Amino acid sequence: MAVFETEAHLQTLYRIDKFLSSISDLDSLLLAIIKEGAAVTGAESASIGLYDSLTNDLYFYIAGGSADQTDFEQKLECVRLKMGEGVIGWCAENREPVNVRDTSSDSRFSSKADTETGFITESLLAVPMIVHNKLIGVIEAVNKTVPGGFTEGDQKVLTILASQAALVIENATLYQENLRHARLSALGQGIAGAAHCIKNILNGIDGGSYILERALESSNFEKVLQGWDILSRNTKIMKGLVMDMLAYSKDRKPEYVEYEINRICIDIRDLLQEEAAKKGISIVLELSEDVGIVTIDPQGIYRCLLNFVSNSIDACDNDGIVTLKTDILSKDNFLTVSVSDNGCGISEENIEKLFQVFFSTKGSKGTGLGLSVSHKIITEHGGNIKVTSQPGRGTEFKIHLPLNRADP
Repeated sequence: MAVFETEAHLQTLYRIDKFLSSISDLDSLLLAIIKEGAAVTGAESASIGLYDSLTNDLYFYIAGGSADQTDFEQKLECVRLKMGEGVIGWCAENREPVNVRDTSSDSRFSSKADTETGFITESLLAVPMIVHNKLIGVIEAVNKTVPGGFTEGDQKVLTILASQAALVIENATLYQENLRHARLSALGQGIAGAAHCIKNILNGIDGGSYILERALESSNFEKVLQGWDILSRNTKIMKGLVMDMLAYSKDRKPEYVEYEINRICIDIRDLLQEEAAKKGISIVLELSEDVGIVTIDPQGIYRCLLNFVSNSIDACDNDGIVTLKTDILSKDNFLTVSVSDNGCGISEENIEKLFQVFFSTKGSKGTGLGLSVSHKIITEHGGNIKVTSQPGRGTEFKIHLPLNRADP
């Protein structure tokens, strides 16, 4: 049998080369490689074991093949193998392909992954992924769908795919590392700019502590409540600042679940209503009944909307109105959530800088992180934010989120 059994193998590799080089997101990249690995070898499934140089072992970051194996994919993510353990570990340690037609007769085979997932491995083909003499990991095809096991042609085509995969995984990893370093650098550079905000928070905590201590000594219950209120408010601000810093400094994959986004809007209204009322500001809800349950990351979207509504409250004076509105754009298959106010507005010059880290129009009252974090979370959802504003008349933040998100 020829090394390449069909012209389709060659055409597939040409297509894969163009396709993989266009993906920079590591999760999407790994899943694409796995699906192609199963397809080009005629396997039931495939998996990737990535090499962890810190622990000198392999971990199955993503695994699985067909669309009906979602549970299998998720379970295999947590499986780790030591270098030399199982066929995969042997392949990684020796940097050589391994073709096992019957796992029951190969002493190197480890049933660890099968035990974790309930999947039964009968035959497998493993090929190391190496770039510039550096081990990236192992790609594995599992269970040939026709009798006879994996062929020489399968090994050849998977070896070429492994070579392509090693290069693009390395590039994607470097890209993400550079992005993470850039964010950390921006945070470091902005710490000095945020120092005045932190100082104000700490002064508030000190002041609240002093009032609370004196009130407890004199058994003045009214002053106890006053001191506790100051402590509570400043602690909440500090927590928000720290959470924003953590959210901005690292990549966060949205944790999608089915949820009522209208419920999020109601919860935010209920949370901030008392604070807004003290300033003479009303929070109005215009929630579409057509929205219903959507697939989102509730925690991330809650944080975004909380930032936007809080900003709108800060922008308004007495008799201000902040409106939360949801709607469905059926034609574009998008969900829209808008936060608008009749406050002071934002100049055109500042609108262009709104989502820059540590940029704030609030002076010492703002950290300059909330909107940057919100923009990052919406981008991670595959959505976008549009801002329209008129100085002296108000501002609207409109979020667009895809209803049919692509699986990562």
